[in-house]
Amino acid sequence: MYRLMIVDDEDEVREGIIQKTDWQACGFELVGDFTNGRDALDAVADLQPDVIITDICMPFMDGLELAKHVAEEHRDIVVVIITGYEDFEYAKQAIRLKVKEYLLKPINAREITAFLQKMKQELDEQQQKKTDLRYLKIQLNESLPLLRERFLEKMVTTRLSPDEIEQKFRYFDLELIGSSYVAIVGDMDEMMQHSRTLGQLDRELLKFAVFNIMQEVFEQDGNGIVFRTRDDKVAIVFGGHPEQMDVQAQTLVGQAQISVNKYLNLTLSIGIGRTYSELADIAKSYQEALTALDHRFILGNNRIISINDIAYGKQMNTITYEEWEKRLIAALKTGRSELFAQEVQEWMEDLRQNHSTIEECHVSIYKLIVSLMNVLVGTTTMEQKLIFGDNPFAHIAGLKTLDQVKAWLVQISQRMMTHLVDKRSHVTKSQMDAAVTYINGNYMDEDFSLQQVCSHIYLSISYFSALFKQHSGETFIEYLTRIRLEKAKELLTLTSLKTYDIAARVGYGDPQYFSVIFKRNMGLTPKDYRNSMKGEPSL
Repeated sequence: MYRLMIVDDEDEVREGIIQKTDWQACGFELVGDFTNGRDALDAVADLQPDVIITDICMPFMDGLELAKHVAEEHRDIVVVIITGYEDFEYAKQAIRLKVKEYLLKPINAREITAFLQKMKQELDEQQQKKTDLRYLKIQLNESLPLLRERFLEKMVTTRLSPDEIEQKFRYFDLELIGSSYVAIVGDMDEMMQHSRTLGQLDRELLKFAVFNIMQEVFEQDGNGIVFRTRDDKVAIVFGGHPEQMDVQAQTLVGQAQISVNKYLNLTLSIGIGRTYSELADIAKSYQEALTALDHRFILGNNRIISINDIAYGKQMNTITYEEWEKRLIAALKTGRSELFAQEVQEWMEDLRQNHSTIEECHVSIYKLIVSLMNVLVGTTTMEQKLIFGDNPFAHIAGLKTLDQVKAWLVQISQRMMTHLVDKRSHVTKSQMDAAVTYINGNYMDEDFSLQQVCSHIYLSISYFSALFKQHSGETFIEYLTRIRLEKAKELLTLTSLKTYDIAARVGYGDPQYFSVIFKRNMGLTPKDYRNSMKGEPSL
C-alpha cells in the first residue's frame, strides 16, 4: 500500500477526489490533505508519502514551489500536478521539476482511478528494480577478499575445529609454516598533526596504508597472514618454530612500527598474545593480544606490549586518593589551572608506578568525574553537557591512554573554571540583555534569524535557546513575533500605511502570511484591528 497526499485550496475539488476514490482498491492510503503547499511541505517528513497530488495556484506556496522543495529534499517522492490552467509554461516548469504527471481539471472518478492504477504499477516496477539492485550489491560485497577477511576474523574470535580451519585455508589459498602460532594486533594511535585536517576518505586511506605496511612486513618478509578487523585494527596470525617464534615476532613487529612512523608519520601500538601449538587455539592468543594492547591506556602510545610482560600490582591507597582529590578540587575552585594539571600528572604517575590494572584506573577516574560534577551542583543539565559532554563515562572508556585522560581532565577543568567565573560575574544576564537589544534593533529584517543572534553574542544555538527561554520566558520565535506584532499594532493605530507596507516594516515579506500570523495571535485581521482602534465596526 502506497501513501498519498492531496494539496488543493479548492475544497470542492479536494473533497470530491477524496470521497469518490476507492483508495484501497487502487493500492493507496490517503495520509493527508492540505489547502496550501507550505502546510503540505511541513507535513511531508512526518507523513512520508510516496505520491503527492497538488494543484498549482494556491496561497502561501504554490504547487510548483512545493514540487521544487520536494525534488530537492525528498527525491523518491512522486509529484503529480493537477490544475485547471492549460498553460504550456506551467507544463515546462513541471517537467524541469521532475513532476511525474500533469493532469487537467475537471477530472472525474474514472480518470483518477485509472491514473492511480497506472501509478501503482509504475511504483511496483520501480520498487522491484531497487530490490534487485540491493540484492546485486549484497552479492558484490560477498566477494572473495571480503569472505577471506570475515573467515580470519571468525577464526580469531571463535574456536573453530581443525578440520574447518584446514578446509577454509585450502579454499582461500592460505598457508602458515611451522608448528606454533601467535596472534598480534596493531592499532593506530592518534593521527598526530593529520587529525584536524584529514577528511574521512583520507583517514580511510591512512588506515589502508598501515594495513599495507603490516602486510608487506608479515606476508612478504615473514610467515604471517594479515587482515583488517571490523573495528579498524590490523590483526596478524603468525606461524613458526617454537624456539624462534618470540624473536621473529618481536623483530617483525618492530620493523612494522618503525615503517609506519617513518612513511606515514603515525604511531602504532601493538599487542602480542601467547604462543600455542595448535592453530585452533589462536582465538585464545588473539584475546590475549587485545588485552595486551589495552594496556596502552596505562603505558602510553607507540608501544609493543606482550601479554607475558604485563605485571599487576596494588591499587592506589584510598586515603592517598582522598587527599589528592581534595587538592585537585581546591585548585579547580581557586582557578589555578596550572596546579590542577600538575596534580593530575602526579596522579597518573602514581597509577603507573603502582602497576594498577585498567579496571582500577577506570574506577578511580569515574570516581573523580562524579566529584567534579558535584562541584557544579545547581547547574542545568545542558550546562553539565556543555562541560562534560553527553556521556563522560562513555567518553573515558573510549580514550586509549592515561595521557589522553589527563588532557581531557585539564580541558574539563578549564571549562569548569570558566563556568564558575561566569556564574559569579553574571555573564549570562549580560549576554541575554545584549541579545534582546540586538533583536529589538533588527526585527524588521525579513531574513533575521536565530543564527544571527547566536553569532552576535558568540553562543551555540542550543545553549542560547535554553538560556533565552529561561531569561525571557519565551522562545526566540515567540519573542521575535511578539515584538514584530507590537510594532505592527502601533503602525496600524498611528499611521495610514497600507497593510503590505506595515508587513515589510516589521519583517514580513509576504503580506498574506503577515495577516495570517497577525490574526492567529490577535484574533483580528490587521484591517479589523485598525477599525477597532478607530471605533469603526468591522465589515
